[in-house]
Parts: sequence; structure tokens; C-alpha cells
Amino acid sequence: MNEQLKTFIPLCESIGKLFYPNVEVVLHDLESRKVAHIVNSFSKRVAGDDMISDPKDLSSVSSDIIGPYSKVNIDGTKLKTVSTIIRDIKKNPIGIICINFKAEVFENMYESLKVLLNIEEENQPQMLFSQDWKVHTHNTINKYLNENNLILENLKTKEKKELVIHLHKEGIFSIRNVIPYLCKALEVSRAAVYKWLKEIK
Repeated sequence: MNEQLKTFIPLCESIGKLFYPNVEVVLHDLESRKVAHIVNSFSKRVAGDDMISDPKDLSSVSSDIIGPYSKVNIDGTKLKTVSTIIRDIKKNPIGIICINFKAEVFENMYESLKVLLNIEEENQPQMLFSQDWKVHTHNTINKYLNENNLILENLKTKEKKELVIHLHKEGIFSIRNVIPYLCKALEVSRAAVYKWLKEIK
């Protein structure tokens, strides 16, 4: 981890502790392109994982605070996210702190709070990540689960296999690094996924 990023770990821990268990705080190291630190992980990521998406050139980003914008977690939970770019003393971007908040708890109060606090929602920013395949993958999985009245945590092995086959048909496996990500989400081994994909062929 970039030594300068270590000074932000107590901040991440404080935010996570204050809003536990409804907030996940992820500290990204832009040099290594890995998760440097994570608090209250409900996205099934751990420190050392590769970043979900490749960041674009951030030198042209007009604001270091991006959001709040909406996302969907792998389990279908609706999230509100704010991403903050961290720069060194030379103004070069070295990291990103992403704060993911479970908005479903307050969904019924959202409109009232937005008026009261004058919070304007922005569209999901395109300047931060070159591709947000995570959102596409989540939406594809959640649509399948909803259409089949299934819950991710309760899937049996056969149902996980059928989901993998569906994701293959939807072209999800053409995305780089998607297999290790799905293995975590579905709690299956890579060998199992590769075996199911081989049976399709």
C-alpha cells in the first residue's frame, strides 16, 4: 500500500464504526490497482482484491468528490455511493475512498430527506471508471433472481449452476476478472464454474 494512504485508514474505520452496519468504506490504491483497506464489507471484497473497474485518467476530473449516485449491490441491495479522490502533495491522484450506504433502510423517507437536506442526486459518473461492469453484472443477476423468485444466499448448487449458465448466455463471462468476482458472490470454487462452463460447450 502507498504509505500516504495509510493515514486514511483511521478515517475509514471511523466512518464504518459510526454508521455500522449500513455503510461499507473501501480504500483503493491507484498504484497497485487493489483494495488497500475495507470496512464493513458487504460486497464480499477483502483487502488485496483487484479494483472492480479500471479508473480513467483522473487529472481531468473537475471535482475530487463524485456523487452521491445510485448503485446496486450483488445481493440486490440499493446503495448510495460517494467517491472521493485522494491526491498527494503534488496533486497527483493516489487513491479513492468509496463510501457505500445501504439506502433501502431509509427508502420510504428518501424523498422527504432530499427536500429537507436539499440533496440532489447525480447520474452515475462516467468520468471515474472506464467501465462499470459490476453494475451490469449485478443487474443481470438480480433480474434473473427476481424473475425466478430466488434469493442469492439460499441458492442450492443446481440453482447456482443454472445461474452461471444464464450469465454465460448473457455474455457476462466475456468480462475480464468476472470469474473470481462471481466465485465470491456465489460462494463456489473456480473449478466448479469452469466445469459448468465446459459442460455448456
